[in-house]
Amino acid sequence: MEQKEIRFIDSKYNELFRIKDGESITVTLSDGAKTDRKCTYIDAYHTQIGVNTFHICEFAELMERGGSTYRPKDTPSYTLEKIEQSEFEYMFRPEDETKNRGCICYIRGYFDNSVDERFQSSAMLENKDNYKNLHTDDFKREVDNIINYFRFQSDTPILQSRRKMQNAAYDIQPEKFAGDSEICGYRVTTDKNLYYFKCDAKQGQYNLYLYAYDKELLTKYRDLQFVEKNYAEIDKDKFYITNDSIMEMYYNPDANAGGQLVELTIYKEDIKDAAKMYKNPKDFFSHLEGMAKGSLYDVGTGTFRDTAEHFMESKADFEGCTKETMEALKKFAGVEPEKKHKKSEPER
Repeated sequence: MEQKEIRFIDSKYNELFRIKDGESITVTLSDGAKTDRKCTYIDAYHTQIGVNTFHICEFAELMERGGSTYRPKDTPSYTLEKIEQSEFEYMFRPEDETKNRGCICYIRGYFDNSVDERFQSSAMLENKDNYKNLHTDDFKREVDNIINYFRFQSDTPILQSRRKMQNAAYDIQPEKFAGDSEICGYRVTTDKNLYYFKCDAKQGQYNLYLYAYDKELLTKYRDLQFVEKNYAEIDKDKFYITNDSIMEMYYNPDANAGGQLVELTIYKEDIKDAAKMYKNPKDFFSHLEGMAKGSLYDVGTGTFRDTAEHFMESKADFEGCTKETMEALKKFAGVEPEKKHKKSEPER
């Protein structure tokens, strides 16, 4: 049997949110005090809130007269974060739509021309595959919570009216789009997702584009873009002398993760063993990499970008899997250089 949902509205019948029968709301009074009230479904227009039964509009009017707000219990609050100019890229459809940026969907909305400037919105898809995989019930609930939060519950309710959107831009001083100084950008971060708000309070157009991204997939996309841009600097084998070993780092583009930086620790004994068996640099380094243990920094993880930037900027003791590097490693490990045999003079 499907569980009944309790609908909460404002006094103008705009839906704010829904909760399931038996769940609770948190009421914040005008003095800042908070109280939780359990809600029981009566019918589509009536609910028991705490010990009293209300028509849903009656409850909304009562709360508004007293200057109180209400929201689902334990629903998180959200913060409008400042962005950098480069992040506006994620507020437009990409030129190459085959690239997977991790965009789940985007929402466009506008304030209508009524007295109340009601916010109207519709959801659009950027990537159908992402839509199928990531458009979960939890995601849909989170999107609803975020939109309603910035319509009715936030101290900066940018989706309540054009004026509120303009006031937020004045108070927060967010990044302005280089192509149009009246367009502002914000970011909202949750546990799994990133939301980019592109806000434009002018009349006669969409006032909001809200792009929703899977955080992990977007980070991976950004990392791969970074690698592509800096490939000449990152596609190197670097060797660093430590106290009693050699650290090798290189970029592996063919990893299952989509790409990764590999960090290996090579000990003197391994170098000595490789020197005994191989004279060819290719075989010598292949043996060392097979014996060494180390760490992987996959694209899309929190450690990749910082590690890659440090790798690009750092000066190595030796660079490249060359014969010169092989001889330098052998010298570090104490391998005696091979003696050159003198040609014997012919007998007179």
